[in-house]
Amino acid sequence: MKAALKAVVRAWLPGLRFVGVACLGLMLSLAGSIAATPGGIGGTGIDPGGIGGTGISPGGIGGTGIVAIGPVQRFGSIFVNGGEYELPAQTRYRVDGQPASENSLHLGDLVRVHAVEQGGRLDALAVDISHAVIGRVSQIDQSQGRLVVLGQTVQILPGTLLRTAEDQPFPLSRLKVGDEVRISALDQGAGHWQAMRLTQLSAPPAGRGSPFLLRGKIEATSAQPQRVKINGVWLSVRSGAAQTGLAVGAEVVARGSQQSQGNVIDSLQAIAPLAAPIGTRVAMVGFLQAGSQGRPGWELQGFQIRGADALLQAQLQSAARSQAAPVFIVGTLTAAQTVAVERVIPNVNALQFALPPLAGGQTPPAKAGDKGSVTGATPQFISNGAGLNLSSPAFVAPTVPTVIQPGFTAPSIPAAPAVPQVPQMPAVNMPSVAPPVVAPPQVPVVVPPTVAPPVVNTPSVTTPALPSGLQIPTVPRP
Repeated sequence: MKAALKAVVRAWLPGLRFVGVACLGLMLSLAGSIAATPGGIGGTGIDPGGIGGTGISPGGIGGTGIVAIGPVQRFGSIFVNGGEYELPAQTRYRVDGQPASENSLHLGDLVRVHAVEQGGRLDALAVDISHAVIGRVSQIDQSQGRLVVLGQTVQILPGTLLRTAEDQPFPLSRLKVGDEVRISALDQGAGHWQAMRLTQLSAPPAGRGSPFLLRGKIEATSAQPQRVKINGVWLSVRSGAAQTGLAVGAEVVARGSQQSQGNVIDSLQAIAPLAAPIGTRVAMVGFLQAGSQGRPGWELQGFQIRGADALLQAQLQSAARSQAAPVFIVGTLTAAQTVAVERVIPNVNALQFALPPLAGGQTPPAKAGDKGSVTGATPQFISNGAGLNLSSPAFVAPTVPTVIQPGFTAPSIPAAPAVPQVPQMPAVNMPSVAPPVVAPPQVPVVVPPTVAPPVVNTPSVTTPALPSGLQIPTVPRP
C-alpha cells in the first residue's frame, strides 16, 4: 500500500509544488509517515541540492561564490541558465562596462551574474550586461533570418526576442536595411553571432552619425592611419581613443559613430576580466572556439576551457565541432580566466535551458517594460549536479488549495494494465520421416582349408638282447 501511494505522489508532485506541499505532507504522514519534500528553493521547484538550478552544490561556496553567464530567461528575481538569482538593493549593475540600474535588464540580455549563497538562495552581487553589436542594418535576408550589422553576421532564430524601442514585440518582416538595432547574442567566432534579443532603436536626429558598439577581439592594427581590425572589420581610431597597452588578441569593446566617410572609434577599452577568487564555481552557456594566440584547448565567453579528464576533453572536442547550438558547462576557476570543466551538456536552447516550470503553466509578466517571457520547450532542471532531470508538465494550480483533513479516503490506486496476450505460436507439423531400411552386409562364408595331419614315421628301434643271467666270475681261493 505504501509503495503504491509513493507512486501516486511522484506522479502528482511536480504540479503541486506551489500549493500542494502541505496537503501532500498531511496525506503521507497519515498514510505511512512518509515525509513530503519541499517545493524547492523559493517555491520554484528547483532541487535545493543544486543551488538555483545551476547544478552547483552549496558545499564550499563560502566566500568564493558562483558566476553564471547566459541570457536572462525570466524575471521575478532573474533566471540565468535555469538558476534563480535574487537582486538585493546592494546589487551592482553595468551595461557594456558603464554603470547602470536594474531597469537596464531585459529578457534575452546576455549577462554575467556574480552571486553568493545566502541561506539556501543565491544573491547577486553584480550583474554585467553585454551587447554584441549596436549599429545600422546594412544587409538582411528575411528568408534565412540573417542580417549584417557593422560587418557582423547575425542569425535570428525562431525564439529570438524581437522588440521595439518601446519594448513591443514585432515580426522580422518589419525590419529593413538602415534600421538601428541593439543585439544581445552568443559569439560563434569569425564575426558570426546567434541572437538572443534584438531591439529596434529610434533613428538618430538628422545630421548626426549613428552610434555603434562592437564587442570582439583585436586581430590586427595599423599605425598610419591609426586603425584596428576587430572581428574581421577595419575601423578608424580617433586619436587618444584607445586604452593604452592594447595588443593583438585583446578582448575589447569599441564605441563610436557611423559617419558617411566611415566608422570612427571614439572609445576602445579592454573587457575587464572576471574579478573572482580561485575556486569560484562557473556555469555558462555559449559556443566553444579554438584557443587563440597558439594557446591549446578552447575558449568560451573569454575563458580558457580545460577538461578535467580525458572523457571531458573528448566531450569538449565533440561540442566544439558542432556550431548549430550552444554548449552548457559547469566548472571551477583554477587560474585567471581559466576554468576546469566538470560537466558538459551540448546542444542546449539558451533561452529555455534548465528553466523550471511555473504553477499554472504561464510565465508571469517579466517586469515593467518587458511584455512577455520565454515559453515553449519542456522545462528542465538540474539536480545535485548529477545531470538533467526532465520534470512533468506544469500543473494548473487551483485558486484555493484544498487541505485533506484526517480521516481522508485514500485515492484509488489505478489498476495495473492488463498483461498483453502473448500470441500463440503456430503449430508446426513435423514431417513424417520413415527410417531407412538398412540391409545387413553379406558376410562371405569362409571355408577353412582341410589340413591333413603330417605322417610321422616312427623309427623302428630294436631292443638289444640282454644276457639271460649275470655271470659272476669264480674267484679262486687262496
